Parts: sequence; C-alpha cells; structure tokens
Amino acid sequence: MSQDIAYIKQELKVCSEVESPYDIKKGQTVKFITLKEGDEYFHEGGTYTHMGDNKIFLKKDTKTIIVPLIYQDKGGFTVYRTRLFVVNDKMKGGGKCDSKEASEYEKIIQTQQKIIEKMNLQLKQQAQMINKLSQ
Repeated sequence: MSQDIAYIKQELKVCSEVESPYDIKKGQTVKFITLKEGDEYFHEGGTYTHMGDNKIFLKKDTKTIIVPLIYQDKGGFTVYRTRLFVVNDKMKGGGKCDSKEASEYEKIIQTQQKIIEKMNLQLKQQAQMINKLSQ
C-alpha cells in the first residue's frame, strides 16, 4: 500500500486501467487504488479469482484480498469508485511481442511505407504540374 506518486507511476507503466470489473479475466494480475480511512492508497493487488457483491477477490500467495468496488453513503449515493488496473502481459517483458505479432507488425509497417512513398511521388508530380500551370 502506497501513496508515493513516483512508485505508483512506475508500477502502472505496465498496466492499463479497466472501466468495469467485468472486463477482467480470471488469472489476470490486478492492481488498484481505493480508499482506506478516508485516503486513497495504491495496492499491488494480486491475481483475479472471482467477483462478489460489490467486490472482487484477488489471490496473492496464499492470502485472499477482498477489494470493495463502490463506496456509498447511507442514502445509497456513490461516494467513491475503486480504480482497477490490469497488468498488460505484453508490456511486462519490456514491451516485446512474440514473433507472430512482430511479423504482422512488420508487414503493416512495410505496407504503410509503400503507401507513404506513393503519396510522396504523387505530391511531387502535382507540385510539378502546379509549377507548369502557374508559369
């Protein structure tokens, strides 16, 4: 549990925020920011196991962590929503992707490069045509 901004930023570099707890898949690593005694704290969390009534359950080692999702006042109005972050597996290893994805990305890059080259050629031709017409 921490309130150190630099530490939190470092921890969340490999995470993406989840809008809904329903977007979390079983086995994903979840980190979160929630209230404790009126202050916000960042927690390293654990592995998502299941969801309960207004809470999610995480497993860290042999310990179960219960994370409340919404804090409400006596009137039923939402006072605070816990922010959930899922560790992005691809970013965990320094942003490296597997060879299949890398080859797909390289094909996309090559295709885009060809399009850029064609567009540059067309721009040059149009610039020459404009110069001829203006003379």
